[in-house]
Amino acid sequence: MRFLLLITCLFTSLLLYAEPIELLSPDKQLTVRVEKGDSLSLEVLKRGEFLYRVDNIAMRTDVGCMPGTKAKVKKISRTSVCQEHRPIVKELNAVIQENYNQLRIEFQDRVSMEIRAYNEGVAYRFVTPFKDDFTVYHESSTYSFNEKCDFIFQRDKDPGSSCEESYVTEKVGKLTSEDMCNLPALVSTPNSQCMVFLEADIQDYPVMWLKTVNGKLNIHHWNYPADYLNTNNYYNKRAVTQRCDYIARVKGNRSFPWRAMAIADRDIDLLSNQLTWLLGEECRLEDTSWIKPGWTYFDWWGRRGITGVDFEAGLNTETAKYMIDFSAKYGISYFLLDDGWNKGDLLHPIPGMNIEEIAGYCRSKGVNLMLWVSYHQLYDKMDEVFEQFEKWGVKGIKIDFMARFDQEMVRFYWEVAQKAAQYHLVINFHGAYSPDGLSRTYPNVLTREALAEFEMNGVTNRISPIHDCTLPFIRTVAGSADYIPGTMLNASRSKFRPIADTPLGQGTRAHSLAMAVISYSPMQMVPDAPSVYYAEDECSRFLFSLPVVWDETRAISGKVGEHVAIARRNGSDWYVGAITNWDSRKLSFNFDFLKEGESYKMEIIRDGVNASTTATDYKYEIRDVKKGDTVHIDLAAGGGWIAKILCQSDK
Repeated sequence: MRFLLLITCLFTSLLLYAEPIELLSPDKQLTVRVEKGDSLSLEVLKRGEFLYRVDNIAMRTDVGCMPGTKAKVKKISRTSVCQEHRPIVKELNAVIQENYNQLRIEFQDRVSMEIRAYNEGVAYRFVTPFKDDFTVYHESSTYSFNEKCDFIFQRDKDPGSSCEESYVTEKVGKLTSEDMCNLPALVSTPNSQCMVFLEADIQDYPVMWLKTVNGKLNIHHWNYPADYLNTNNYYNKRAVTQRCDYIARVKGNRSFPWRAMAIADRDIDLLSNQLTWLLGEECRLEDTSWIKPGWTYFDWWGRRGITGVDFEAGLNTETAKYMIDFSAKYGISYFLLDDGWNKGDLLHPIPGMNIEEIAGYCRSKGVNLMLWVSYHQLYDKMDEVFEQFEKWGVKGIKIDFMARFDQEMVRFYWEVAQKAAQYHLVINFHGAYSPDGLSRTYPNVLTREALAEFEMNGVTNRISPIHDCTLPFIRTVAGSADYIPGTMLNASRSKFRPIADTPLGQGTRAHSLAMAVISYSPMQMVPDAPSVYYAEDECSRFLFSLPVVWDETRAISGKVGEHVAIARRNGSDWYVGAITNWDSRKLSFNFDFLKEGESYKMEIIRDGVNASTTATDYKYEIRDVKKGDTVHIDLAAGGGWIAKILCQSDK
């Protein structure tokens, strides 16, 4: 059921705030105090204890500062909302509960500020009602925390970043003027409170970053482009070389992006936070029946490791058909031709690559064809390209190399999501910024990168089990992530080395498989050559039988950078994944999430006794379980554990 409770109280004072105005979360645990003197500020407390403060909240525009430094309060309204949503694509849950209290402050200059207090976090944004467009030169907000807090972030200064840096940890008090980062980023207090910087509903406005100024975190935006590289290189043709003196030119009557903070008492409480999705705009599509999540096989590495065939593997139709056969055998929904199928012209494939034939073969095998495209290729002729893709029978696109955060680029995300939906194309964004709720508005946006993921193993050692145990508490709080789990080429810490053409995965076989549950994505991609998966048929069948969407998610155990265990339900079946960092670890947990009175068959892939040294060592087991049973697991160094818990009553 869906229900909405609205309680509105209006005050029409034209006075400045005599005292801070308070807003409580529905459970009364969070308190937001809003103050307006010469500048606008808010402070957030949990059970009376200070969490953070935001000062100097304003926009500097060509029509003055908003809200004005002396602006008086015209009206205050309060609204309470309690409702539930059923997302088109079930990233974490089939039903998402939304419960918040909202404060709307309208100033005498007609600028309004909306603040929401959820049990799971706090968000604020500006709303303007003006008739004419205006220019935003700068937006300010200064965040203050206890200087002893840990700040875990991707240290990054590059306006052309792909958000693929490693996470580093610094004390807030030790941050310097050299420190910048993209979102999301995690703040952990000395008493273990956790906060994740998020942003949502970024429409026609630049993406928010953070920059350290005078020991405090200030929001930062990259200015609007003024000129571009304009080469014939389709990887960076529209790289920005000069920028304007403003961040955005906007419509006068609009709402601005939500600046949000997910807040949790424990690390693991972040694992089910869906604040970004809740703050996104509602779905704009009337017909969503064509949107199909699923496993995806792509040829980037796979075409480089094929053995036992009588054709020359590579960028050609024969290789594509071989991979389509592989996808059909294991029930993989999509086959993606990655970078290389064309050389700069999306309308004409390279010689030896017959897209019409490949698309027809996909249809005959019940597999959907996807094509990789560069943003720079697609930008100038989107309609023409999509019309051709429709003729070919293409069902999805992977868009790469956006690597920008300015207003023009944000417009592209929205335009391509809307246009792709017209042609019934699902999207995977690579070289992208982090999720901002766009997948709620356009659920054909199934996933995106915006993280250091498996492919980095080809050139670095950064994608370690420590990194894997960090992602769920930061990056995937924002939304789904194209991590690329499930490699069968596993290496222990001492034996790992970067190999560009056939990258190894750090950690054990069970760790790699468990990442398919730990790192969620409605479009899961896998890296290895078909030959590798054929040789590891037991693990391959287990992997490709896992769902990619979930009716329910429950956090079991975890600590940032150390370990994580998550249970997810699809229908009446449960799937549990557990991983550890480079420390071996024992975990125990109770199956209290199973249904009373039902019998379940549990299939397990766990670390073998020699997995710490020989990472491919695993053990497959089957046992019966029921509600209330307890499992004890031994995780090797860099290890993992994954289980399918299948309800027997409907089998």
